Amino acid sequence: MARTQPNARPTIRDVAAQAGVSVSSVSRVLNGGPHTSPELHGKIMRVVNRLGFEPHPAAQALRSRATNTIGCMVSDISNPLYSEMVNAAEDELQRAGYVLMLGTTRHAEARETAFVSAVRRRRMDGLLLFAGDNTHKDFTAALATLDLPCVGIDREVPGVPSVRADHRGGGLEVTRHLIGLGHRRIALLTGPASLLPSTERLAGYRQAHFDAGLEIDLDLVRPQVHGSGIAFSDVCQLLQSPAPPTAIITLGTHMLASVLDALASHGVRYPDDISLVCVGDTDLARHATPAISSLTWDLSEIGRIAAKILLDRMRDGDEVQDTPPDTRPVYLPTRFILRHSCAEPKGRPK
Repeated sequence: MARTQPNARPTIRDVAAQAGVSVSSVSRVLNGGPHTSPELHGKIMRVVNRLGFEPHPAAQALRSRATNTIGCMVSDISNPLYSEMVNAAEDELQRAGYVLMLGTTRHAEARETAFVSAVRRRRMDGLLLFAGDNTHKDFTAALATLDLPCVGIDREVPGVPSVRADHRGGGLEVTRHLIGLGHRRIALLTGPASLLPSTERLAGYRQAHFDAGLEIDLDLVRPQVHGSGIAFSDVCQLLQSPAPPTAIITLGTHMLASVLDALASHGVRYPDDISLVCVGDTDLARHATPAISSLTWDLSEIGRIAAKILLDRMRDGDEVQDTPPDTRPVYLPTRFILRHSCAEPKGRPK
């Protein structure tokens, strides 16, 4: 345990050491910050009184400028899956007295780094990071200089805790279902490989083929570039190929509409001519005719958990005394909703 030198003025670090808490916890109690339990408050104030600690007025004024604002960085707020998670996180944060400040990046690294700079300038208290490009090195470097609690949602950032859906398990379950129906040529239309959900989903797709002793035709795996609108042309190419797919797995947001248009333009009907599964249970999937089988997960729960983790980190500080922060991902399970869009492939022997 740290001890003050005789006649030396005690510091905030002395208080933290003798109370067995982090410096940021002491600062939060002294500055009247939110989310401090009565037990923690009493523990720290007993040490403060025993040591005779008096905060430096100027330093205390600087530290007390909490803004009660949280930054939230989202690549595409028009994505209904993201908007549901954002709404749930915002509700949780508002109940705790915080305002959410939203920044949309459209997957552009320059916009990501600019938002990090804005978070710093505005002295925000925390940051939520939604799924984004894991190859953006400048953004990662800028984020590393940001001295405030962060939580990722479906995003992998070194040293940052995250909340994720089990995209690998979901990709495995959906692909296994289609293989079980007899499909051997299953197309996968998903996001870029630089996105964590896409990488994990592809890993599940590969595992299902491996478990069934099937080789993968890489031409059937079609990563989609952000905002490029190539899903329509990709599906048209696949349908016109000598060995077209008998099933398609696609994202259930903007991409699903393009897939349906491509099928209709070629007179291909699901599930009669091709089986169809989408990732993300959207209105389009539910209300299509026939309704489309979907892979889903609890979007609101992911947003709530991410917000609660962020609140905990802001309350307790980024580091507990002698204990590194827990940055292990929290995984939520996916759920496969079977509807009327899948069938055995045409021509399969009965």
